[in-house]
Amino acid sequence: MLSLTDAPLLSMAGDIRFDVIVADNARQRTVKPFRGWSRQLRQGLGLRGPAHALLADAHGVWAWAPGDCYAAATRHGGVREWMRAHAGTDVRLWVSAELTQSIDDVAELPRRDDAGLRSHARQAFVNRHGDEAANWPLATWSNDVSLGVVALAGIDLDALRRHGALNDVRIRSVEPWWHHAFLEAKRCVPGLVRAASAHVCVVEGRAAAWIALSHGVMSHVRRCVLVDATVDALRSTIARMNADHAGDIVPTVVLGQGLVDGGDTSRIKALVLGRLDGDQPPQWLRPCTQVEVH
Repeated sequence: MLSLTDAPLLSMAGDIRFDVIVADNARQRTVKPFRGWSRQLRQGLGLRGPAHALLADAHGVWAWAPGDCYAAATRHGGVREWMRAHAGTDVRLWVSAELTQSIDDVAELPRRDDAGLRSHARQAFVNRHGDEAANWPLATWSNDVSLGVVALAGIDLDALRRHGALNDVRIRSVEPWWHHAFLEAKRCVPGLVRAASAHVCVVEGRAAAWIALSHGVMSHVRRCVLVDATVDALRSTIARMNADHAGDIVPTVVLGQGLVDGGDTSRIKALVLGRLDGDQPPQWLRPCTQVEVH
């Protein structure tokens, strides 16, 4: 598992997660005796079941209930609204690329321990985005070809965790959705693993994650913003991101949703998996809800 917590760096074999463990035990909280008792009873009987899945973007959340792999997502105004309506549940939260920030020049990242990497990255985010970046949760990874950091800029995880506790909602993980889509692209296109260099572009409307691979291993991630949510804007972004590889044949795979004209992708010079229109992830890219938690 790729840890996005304060734990040591791990391999890239599994999920990339932001830190949801916040040291706030000293804070005073409103105690609701019946809710606390009911929570203990459910946990003691092992009744918490599989986790729900939420995909948060700048406009709200899409939610998938566990158990029905064919059910469409439902739209909610925000994570807090969903929590109030689903007390006593567990949730895995995915976040849109538009709620994250990346470091463009990964060559500047120091190859040192996780604490040193986080410290350097945090200062880089503060220099670029101001003091608000000082409290952004960070996700880090390290592998044989690279190390990297992404920041969660659009959600206050500390406040969200406290709100979840008040509604007996347990946050099991917070992950960028582009990583889930990236793993699906590798599963669908074995050539991504065999290629010396390759790219995966995960589209979410105007936001996109541009992922570089080296022999199948994620080496770099950049957050891109399209001029508008159209195929032509995506084509221009792909051409710009591939400019450093002029003359080279670098496999590029595109997947995602949110382009207003994404039903016709024939003009894109890349392998496009599925359609790129629709306002929520296509059914085959829905986040996983089948995770047993107790």
